[in-house]
Amino acid sequence: MAGGGGNEQRPLAERLIDLITEDSLAIGDAYPSESKLCERFQVSRTAVRRALGQLEGSGLLETTHGKGRKVRGLPTSPEQP
Repeated sequence: MAGGGGNEQRPLAERLIDLITEDSLAIGDAYPSESKLCERFQVSRTAVRRALGQLEGSGLLETTHGKGRKVRGLPTSPEQP
């Protein structure tokens, strides 16, 4: 998939945060699997894992071994004057 690309120059972690809002996920909802995220964003599993780690570190997601990830917090929109 050479060329194209559109405006998806934002970091993957930001796009994964947006997914919570876009998919209307609530606290406690299951977060999409790594393989689904790889397909949706056309990125490697390594990139997905790195970005998911950032979301977990910021408290938006939690991982339960053998059960996947769940939404733990909702993103806040930065207030702009």
